[in-house]
Amino acid sequence: MPLRFDRTIKLARGPAENGTVGLAISSEAPYERWFGIEILSHDAGAVDLSRLADNSHPLLLNHDTEDQIGVLSDPVIGADRVLRVTAKFSRSALGQEILQDVDDGIRQLVSVGYFIEEIEEVKPITEPDVAGGQRTGWKTVKHYTGEEFDIAMRAKHGEGYARHGLGGRGAQDEPTYLVTRWIPFEGSIVPIPADPSVGVGRSAGVETAPQTAAPEPSALEITVLERTAMSTETQKTPAELEIERRDAIAALGEQYAKYLGPNDTADAIRNGKSPEGFKDFIIEKIQSKHSDMRATAVGMTAAEVRRYSLGRALKAAITGDWRDAGLEREASEAVAKIMGRAAEGFYMPAEAFQYRDFNVGTSSEAGNLVPTNLRTDLYVDALRNNLVMVGLGARVLTGLTGNVDLPRKSSVSSIGSATEIGSLSETNPNTAVVTLSPKRVGAYVQASKQAILQAAMSLENMIRDDLLMSAAVQLEYNFINGNGTAPQETGLRNTTGIGTTTAGANGAAPTWANVVDLESACANANAEPDRLAGYLVNTKTRGKLKQTQMGTNLPFIWQNGAQPLNGYRAAVSNNVPSNLTKGTSTTVCSSAIFGSDWSMATIGLFGAPDITVDPYTGADTGQVKITLNQFADFGVRQPSCFAKIDDLLAG
Repeated sequence: MPLRFDRTIKLARGPAENGTVGLAISSEAPYERWFGIEILSHDAGAVDLSRLADNSHPLLLNHDTEDQIGVLSDPVIGADRVLRVTAKFSRSALGQEILQDVDDGIRQLVSVGYFIEEIEEVKPITEPDVAGGQRTGWKTVKHYTGEEFDIAMRAKHGEGYARHGLGGRGAQDEPTYLVTRWIPFEGSIVPIPADPSVGVGRSAGVETAPQTAAPEPSALEITVLERTAMSTETQKTPAELEIERRDAIAALGEQYAKYLGPNDTADAIRNGKSPEGFKDFIIEKIQSKHSDMRATAVGMTAAEVRRYSLGRALKAAITGDWRDAGLEREASEAVAKIMGRAAEGFYMPAEAFQYRDFNVGTSSEAGNLVPTNLRTDLYVDALRNNLVMVGLGARVLTGLTGNVDLPRKSSVSSIGSATEIGSLSETNPNTAVVTLSPKRVGAYVQASKQAILQAAMSLENMIRDDLLMSAAVQLEYNFINGNGTAPQETGLRNTTGIGTTTAGANGAAPTWANVVDLESACANANAEPDRLAGYLVNTKTRGKLKQTQMGTNLPFIWQNGAQPLNGYRAAVSNNVPSNLTKGTSTTVCSSAIFGSDWSMATIGLFGAPDITVDPYTGADTGQVKITLNQFADFGVRQPSCFAKIDDLLAG
């Protein structure tokens, strides 16, 4: 992959018209980098404009691919050897906001991102021209391809050379490099040039700030991880560090190959990504591959979803006659192809999971019930514990087949002080893996064969609710309380490493201090609460908090509203236990949980629900046993993001 750089110049623009602005994005002005003076040649043929010429490459904000604010088009290099483009700003709120700042003269810097394909180390020479005078040119000292130059600079200056600021060795000592072949591929509006003194700079948000400026915290962290690993006796050479980095990335790439693209590992090695950065990249790949809730969807249209009938599929499974259930059979077979294995009974596709109201006026649901005086419209389902974890932000990975490993960093590197020539100890960040493997949860209902065949009552919604909701409630109970002993998964409350606070030796009524202590337990472990923070309590605790004041003459702890507890969201479910024991308080204590980032809780669903129909076990009584099996697991990627208290006396 060609070597990538960015540089920033003073924004020169034409008048705005219909959301478009003319931008000058590069010139031949010298630019001082860590490895020397860089000059971008604007000779004919030096600049490959093929990418910009397709009129679809982005105008970004601060080189952030998540913040595209427009598109670039119509690149041209003028007689003044300056590359200009037309930027069309997005009509989004962000695009219009930046356009207004440009028009007002507030945003005045534009940065170009480009790949280096060929580059030469050069020296200036003076030669006579045809008019008898003198002209200055360049003499090539050495020619490199972009990849050769990358290797040479890493060997000469160490890992991360391209992220450093100005050379600082003095202009007379700086080698000069002429980029003779390069490809611009994006432009960015940026707020801060790294070197305003030379008239051209680069985005301080993309590359580490120069040595004369304070580095960005994130850049500093990368520099520490990649450039300060020491042996117990002496500092490792840049070449040794590079070998270690490449080997670590290659090992990760091999281990998680099924989640990566064919060039992801090679690109990470070539682009100087750290092993920790590559692990973060892998996690994003795993999440993007499995977090799509349509993983077991089979492309059913809205009309087909409305036509899909669990009752019809059950009737067909009992009789063995699928002629009237062709849609349901095709859907099951489509899911089986996705999962790579046949169902024990039949699969329900993801589209069929959505709730459909029980409507008496719809013949396919309640209108065709045999007894006309049956008040099925007044049917009320059983009361169940609320399902809340997904609403809090727990990440769901669906359509899993094999085991899934989620890598995480469990501790950071330890940085120590040393004398001027003292040795430093080798240190490495510790990593861990959260493994999700299938664990079965099931539910079954029994119905008379006659009821199913005659549809004398609406089994469609009742069975759907009984099977799916019962399984879902049991799954979430396990995700919260599972003890990790087969066949249960390890639930959130029993996950090693989460914070723990207590109310008293024998438990105690919940107080404002307990609520704050849960938050502090996470914050003190550097898991500072974010937008996905929130509490999880049961109904007894909620009721007690509504009756308990923060202090004398102060408001009640539970405030109602969208953020009712300590300024955070709060979910309520009786899957949170109220039968725990602490000291002499036996089977009466309640639990409460705080999560600073609920996306760190990960739910894995393996395949689709498999429904089997057994007309034989209860054949003597004319009953059919309908069983649902779902395989799932739960894991916490960063346990320090959660804290619990298990001894609240809430009544």
